[in-house]
Amino acid sequence: MSATPKVAALRGRNVTLTAAADACLATPRTANPNTHRAYASAVDRVITRLGRDRPLAEVADTEIGQALAELWGASAPPSPPG
Repeated sequence: MSATPKVAALRGRNVTLTAAADACLATPRTANPNTHRAYASAVDRVITRLGRDRPLAEVADTEIGQALAELWGASAPPSPPG
């Protein structure tokens, strides 16, 4: 494994959330079947909430954060006693 991960840019304004998710899930980082299944499940739930056919370029960071909070916000582990 190299020290610097390789990132492939998705070109074009019309890249949908589904296409971006498929590209992400096709990387070697998700080659392990268990990892792939877990990532695919989480990613699928988020892009379904945001709109599978929406262009990736039109999705704001805050929308992704809000979707994650709505889906798993209550699942956060408790803070350590301090």
